[in-house]
Amino acid sequence: MTDAASSRQRRTDRLAVGAGVILIAMLMWRLSGFTGESRSAAPDGLWVLLTAGPWALLWLAAAFGFGWPLRAWLVAHADGGPALQAALGVAALLLLDAALGRLGFLQFGASAGAWILSVAGILLLMAQLRRAGRTGGQRSWAAPHWLLWTAAPAVAVLLLASCSAPGWLWSSEFGGYDALSYHLQLPKEWLGLGRIQGLEHNVYSFLPGYMEAAYYHLAVLVGDGVEAAYACQFLHALLTLLTALIVARLARRLGGPPAGALAAVVVLGTPWVIVAGSLAYNEMAVALLLAGGLLLVVDETAGDAVVRRGVAIGLLAGAACGAKLTAIGFTALPLGVWLVFRPQPARRLLPTALAASAVALIMLLPYLISNWIETGNPVFPFATAILGTGHWTAEQASAFTAAHMADLGPGRRLVEGWHQLMRYGLGPNPYPGEPWQPQWSILPWLALAGFIVGCTSAGRRRVATCLAIIIVIQVVFWLAFTHIKSRFMLPAVVPAALLFSIAAAQVAGRIPSGGRRRVTAVVVATLSIAYCCLPVAVFLREEAPAAAVGAVDFLTGDAQAGLLAPDVLRQARSEATSPAIWINHLLGPDVKVLCVGEATPFYYRGERIIYQTTWDRGPMSRAMRQSPDDPAAWIDDLVREGFTHLLVNSTMLRIWQREHWNDPLITDERISDAAEQFASIERRFPHGVTLYRLPATVDD
Repeated sequence: MTDAASSRQRRTDRLAVGAGVILIAMLMWRLSGFTGESRSAAPDGLWVLLTAGPWALLWLAAAFGFGWPLRAWLVAHADGGPALQAALGVAALLLLDAALGRLGFLQFGASAGAWILSVAGILLLMAQLRRAGRTGGQRSWAAPHWLLWTAAPAVAVLLLASCSAPGWLWSSEFGGYDALSYHLQLPKEWLGLGRIQGLEHNVYSFLPGYMEAAYYHLAVLVGDGVEAAYACQFLHALLTLLTALIVARLARRLGGPPAGALAAVVVLGTPWVIVAGSLAYNEMAVALLLAGGLLLVVDETAGDAVVRRGVAIGLLAGAACGAKLTAIGFTALPLGVWLVFRPQPARRLLPTALAASAVALIMLLPYLISNWIETGNPVFPFATAILGTGHWTAEQASAFTAAHMADLGPGRRLVEGWHQLMRYGLGPNPYPGEPWQPQWSILPWLALAGFIVGCTSAGRRRVATCLAIIIVIQVVFWLAFTHIKSRFMLPAVVPAALLFSIAAAQVAGRIPSGGRRRVTAVVVATLSIAYCCLPVAVFLREEAPAAAVGAVDFLTGDAQAGLLAPDVLRQARSEATSPAIWINHLLGPDVKVLCVGEATPFYYRGERIIYQTTWDRGPMSRAMRQSPDDPAAWIDDLVREGFTHLLVNSTMLRIWQREHWNDPLITDERISDAAEQFASIERRFPHGVTLYRLPATVDD
C-alpha cells in the first residue's frame, strides 16, 4: 500500500471510529429521553461521563502500563498483543491495590500513595510508547470491524446505566444491593480508616476483595467514597468492554477473522453482561482474566519459556480468585484443565503447572495473611469447622454456609440449574415474586449449537470440545459449590461466546463469495443488532430507568441541603426525605444511630451510623443476650453505649428471619415492640423503615 493510500485508510478508520462514538452517544441520549422522567438525565449523564470517567480511565491506563514489563519478561513472543498486556496489567494492579492497601500505602500522605502507584503505571505506558516510536513500531491503528458497531445499543445501555446512582438499577439485583452492602461500602469505610482491613460488622471485608481494593484506590484518588461510586461503576464497565475485546482477539485466534467481531457482539449483547458490568461488581474482572488466560494457554509461540508462561497463567488465575473467590472453579480450574490437555511435550507440562500454581498462591497471600492475622483462619468465613470461626460463633458460621450453598439433592440442583441458566427469564416464572428477565438471552442455546456444529469439523472439533469442557467444569462447580444463582455463572459468557462465534465463522466460510455472502452479511448484521437490543429492552422495563442518572448527591441529600433550609427539607414530600437524607442533614451533629435490619448504609455520611450485615452481630445482639426477656434493658444498654437513635428496617428483618439468616433473638416483632414501647418515633419512611429516638438518659 502506498503512503497516500495508507494515509487515506487511517483517515477512514478514524472517521469510522468517530462515527461509532457519535452513534453510541446519540443512543445514550435517546435512551435517557425514552423514559419521560422530569429530570434531565442526558445532560447529567454527560457530566458524569466527563467527571467520573477519567478516573476509571486513569486506573486502566496505569494497569496497561504495569502490563508492559510483565508481557515483555514473561511472554514476549506470545501472540496476544495488547490484549494480553491489558489482562496481565489488570492482574498486577489488582494485586498491588490489595497488598499496598492493606499496608496503608495508598493513603500515605493523604492520597500521595495512590497517586504514586497510578503515575508509575502511566510512566511505564509512556515509556513503552516512546520505545515503540524510536524502534519504528506500528503506531497507527485500524478501525474496529464493522460488525462491532452492531453492539452500539448494548454499549449505550452499559455507559448510561453506569451513570446511574448505585441502588436504583437493576431489579434483578434488587437495586445493586451487594454494591451498597459491600462492593462500594467497604472502600468507603476503608477510606475513613486509612487502610484495607477486616471489619467485624461486615463479613464481606474478609473475602479477598481485590476488586474492592481497586475501588478503594479510586476512592482515595477522588477523595470521597460516595462520590467515587460513578468512577467505580465506570471501571467495571471498562473491564466489560475490555473483556469483549480480549474475547474477540481469542476468537480470531481460534476461528479466524470473522469470528472475532461476532464473539465481542455476543458478549456485549448478553443482558447479564450489561447489568453486572454497569454496577460496581467483580464478575467482569473474573471474565476478563479468564479470557486473558485462555489467550495465553492456546498460544503456541512460547518455545521453551514454559516456566515464564506458567508464571503468567498463575498471575491471571490468582488475580481472578482475588477478585472473586468462586473464580477457583470458574477461571483457575478451567485454565488448568486446558493447560493439561494442550498439545505439548510431557516435559513441559509439569514445570508450567507448578509455576502457575505457585504464583496463583502467591497472588492470594495478601488475603490469606491478613485473614490469618485478623481471625486465625486464612480463608475465613470458609472452612470454619476446620480452621476456626474467628470472632464468629458456630451458629453464625453455620447460617452463612447454609445461605451460600444450595441445600438441595442432585436432582433438584439440576432442575435449579436449568431454570437459572438454560431458561432464565424465558417462559413462566418458577419463582413467584422474584425478578424474571431474559438475562442470558439465548446464549446457552447458541453455545450448544456451536458445540454441535464445531464437532462436525475435524479442524474445529478439538477447540469446540475444550470450550465445552470449560463450560461443563463451570456448571459442575456452580451446581456443587454455590447457591446456584444465575449471575454467578457469568464467566461462562467467555467460552459460550467463543463456541458460537467459531462455529458461526465455520458455517460462514462455506458460503461462496458473491451475492450470497453479501446477503449473509446483511442477515448477520440484522440478527446482531436484534441480539444487542435485548439489553435495551431489559433497561426500559426498569421503573424510571434514567431517573437516577447523576443522582448520588440527591440520594445523600447533599443537593437538597444546599438549596433548602432544614425546615423546608423536613416538611418535603416523603420520597424526598429518605432515611439517608433525614439522618445526614436533619438530626444534628451529635447523633449515633444503630441500624437493625439495614445493611446497605452506603449513602449515610460520617460515622453516625453503626450497622452490621445479617451474618454479623452488633450492639443489639449483645444487649438482647444480656437480658433476653427485658426490652427496657435493651434500650438502656444502647443509651449507655451512646446511641441516640434506632433505625429499624422491618421489611428486611422479616426476610432475614424467614430465611434463618439473622440472629435468632432479633425478630421484627421483638425489635418493633421494644422500640414502640421504650422509644419515640422520629419518622416513618416508605418500605417499612422507621427511625426511633432513644431516651436521653437511662431510666433507673
